[in-house]
Amino acid sequence: MGLFDKIKSIFNGNGGSQSNLIDIYIEDDKCGNQMKLIFRKNYDIPKVYEDNREAAYEVKKVVVCDSCYNKIDLHLEFDKQYNIINQEVDQGKIIAKAEFENNQFLE
Repeated sequence: MGLFDKIKSIFNGNGGSQSNLIDIYIEDDKCGNQMKLIFRKNYDIPKVYEDNREAAYEVKKVVVCDSCYNKIDLHLEFDKQYNIINQEVDQGKIIAKAEFENNQFLE
């Protein structure tokens, strides 16, 4: 693919490859609000440089619920293929994509 084709694909909406994105779905413990978080592999998920850890990448974020403003502490660890190998969520929980979509359909 040439440079012009690459630029054209970005403006056509095909440049943001889905394989570069990781979707995480969480539910707030306080109000039950469900949210979709989108992380870019090459920007939002930093590499772990410590040799004594199993994780290759990790994310530490504080997510603020858009309904009740509760703060949800999120800590995810990924292997080299970006599979979650460890997760810690305080004030919330990770839910499946299907559960999120079913709830969005009902609203």
